[in-house]
Amino acid sequence: MIQTRLSSDLPLHHISNYLDTKKIKLTGRVISFKKHHKIKYSTIVLIQSIETIGDTKKKATGKIILNIYGLSKTGPEFGDIIIFESSIKSIRNFMNPGAFDYQRFLKLKGIYGTAYSDTKKIKILTQPDQVNVFLKLIRKIEDLRTRYYDFISIHAKDSKSSTIIASLVTGKKEIISQDLRDLFSKAGISHLLAISGLHLSIVSLLFFNLFYRILSFSPSLTNSGRAKKIAGILSIFPLTGYAVFSGFSPSTQRAFIMIIVLLFSFVSEKEKDIVSSLSVAGIIILTLDPAALFSISFQLSFMAVIFIVAGVSVLKKYFLLQKTSVIAKMGLMLCITLFASLGTFPLTAHYFNIVSIIALLSNVIFIPVIGFIILPLGLISFVCFSFSPVFSILIINVCIQILSVSISILNFIISIPFSWSRVATLQWYEIAAIYLVFILIFLSLKGRKKLLPFIVFIIFLLVIVSFSTDRFQNSSNSNLKITIIDVGQGNSALIQTPEGKTILVDGGGFSDASSFDTGKFIVAPFLWQKGIWSLDYVILTHPESDHLNGLIFILANFAVQTLIKNHDRKNSESYVNLMRLCKKVNIRIWTPSTRADQLNLGPIKLIFYESPNEKFSYGYNNNSLVFKLIYNKFSMLFPGDILNNREKNLSNNTDINLDSNILLSPHHGSTTSSTKVFLDKIKPGIVIISCGRHNRYGFPHDKVLKRYKKFGIQIFRTDTDGAIFISSDGKHFSTKTHMVK
Repeated sequence: MIQTRLSSDLPLHHISNYLDTKKIKLTGRVISFKKHHKIKYSTIVLIQSIETIGDTKKKATGKIILNIYGLSKTGPEFGDIIIFESSIKSIRNFMNPGAFDYQRFLKLKGIYGTAYSDTKKIKILTQPDQVNVFLKLIRKIEDLRTRYYDFISIHAKDSKSSTIIASLVTGKKEIISQDLRDLFSKAGISHLLAISGLHLSIVSLLFFNLFYRILSFSPSLTNSGRAKKIAGILSIFPLTGYAVFSGFSPSTQRAFIMIIVLLFSFVSEKEKDIVSSLSVAGIIILTLDPAALFSISFQLSFMAVIFIVAGVSVLKKYFLLQKTSVIAKMGLMLCITLFASLGTFPLTAHYFNIVSIIALLSNVIFIPVIGFIILPLGLISFVCFSFSPVFSILIINVCIQILSVSISILNFIISIPFSWSRVATLQWYEIAAIYLVFILIFLSLKGRKKLLPFIVFIIFLLVIVSFSTDRFQNSSNSNLKITIIDVGQGNSALIQTPEGKTILVDGGGFSDASSFDTGKFIVAPFLWQKGIWSLDYVILTHPESDHLNGLIFILANFAVQTLIKNHDRKNSESYVNLMRLCKKVNIRIWTPSTRADQLNLGPIKLIFYESPNEKFSYGYNNNSLVFKLIYNKFSMLFPGDILNNREKNLSNNTDINLDSNILLSPHHGSTTSSTKVFLDKIKPGIVIISCGRHNRYGFPHDKVLKRYKKFGIQIFRTDTDGAIFISSDGKHFSTKTHMVK
């Protein structure tokens, strides 16, 4: 069933057959709530028909993500049939080892492309009299969510705190800033920001207690034991309302099913058999959505619950649950938090490359604050905001005060040395070994020792597999390794010397208006996958966004010794933040002089050819830090984004030797670079072009590609080949690509 979703055997009228073509007219139905972003919002559209230019309308099927620019109250709503014109862009993966498979992630949801339009250019076909009762209810819910979010945005002064409240009530987790997400991740409480099983459990618990207290006034219900059962059934209704109102995302749906199953097991007096209840919940979830097995939230939720159940059973064995004092209950809460943290940390380390040492303390403090104070008060403020906005604002301001103090405490907690750490990506065999160790401990504590020798043997085999992988063999490898990372339209390369030095050249990056961080989502996962969490040198060739923006995350999350840059300064926010970060974490800055400066790293030499005093047009590009890497008989030239006049200047300089085996194509294959005189001076056998697929600049230009071929140069491209790997022993070198042709 999962394989069917990923299969390329789709019908001829499926939208996957119209990807990356010219604009076409599309008709489809909106099937999701809006997701708000900086300058746009997105929604999922189920396509019904297409009409190409000069062609008749054809039946079509398949889901796409429609990005709509321009904020308007008359835009398409859930259930609307709409017509718009757009090309359908294929979902792009960044083709690097360790990269998140975004294409597969969306295909599992049945989504095969993205489209772009403007609110003014979208025609809504659905008439008011065509909206049924169900759609009216869904739209009313969406309208309430949006109005409450707008209400908080207008009246709340603290944007960070207000987005937390709005997210907890409405489920709009996309409104939370990346800085806030990082803060909660480092503290080990990121699960508090997205509506999950924890939030639904708290809501059901609060309403269960409310209904039980009301029903307790009836002696007959209390004495017969029916009060608790009825309270359990009644709590399902507000739980359902909260789940639906918060967007009923796939992760919320899974948590909802799990809690409903557990509630019914409680009502039917089978709550002691919680393992069976969890199994039933898992079967229901996977039957409805087999792809949920690969969902991070599904894996984290079930591992947390399994570890809590297993841990509590151990406590029962040793009579640690018999005491009913306040201290004993607090101890139980501490243990439950510990069990959940232990159960999820291997997966957290694998998916997010972070381990929070302080997570236990953070959860004990902030689960009560967020779950039992902010969430209930937020729900009360939502109920009141329509008919008593003053009271609602009062509640919101109380929440903001509490959250402001909480955020300050969080900032202090994560500033404590060793409170959190970035870690290399755990591989499947390492995760399996860790969980087997936990099973070993559990079985030992439960007195079940028959399987222990077998488990120890499996752990031993997994450890051997781990030490036989490339990550551990690289440390003893005498070869120079260079990787040109696929960062889309930009540049980034990793150099690993035979003596273990690591150098990152540029970090890629999109425009300053983009919220996508190449450093966080592309470069860092690649480095972590290779077991790298510190860098000896980071080289910024020039301060343009497609080379600079990805470096900010790298410098903030990796132990960087030295930043090498040219003389240029820029007033952009990214450059200012980079310089401020260097000062904050004591990163040394070295600027090579105008003469040929040299960096010696054992047998490796980096010779820098700084920009001369002569002023060039397009200064930032032309002033790029140009350097040549030499390892005995092997050499590679990194020219940044220099243009033809700088190329001519370098070519005419008789004091330098540009001759190199490999050339990183200057300015991504632009017609303004790769001049004949420059290529003649370098005489490369291979050129590597770092560029984005279907980029708006048309790089690499056909004229440049023809010039390379005329010189007999072999061409590699990140947009088609993915990451490109170079290995050299100083005499010979080999080149291979991530995408096998």
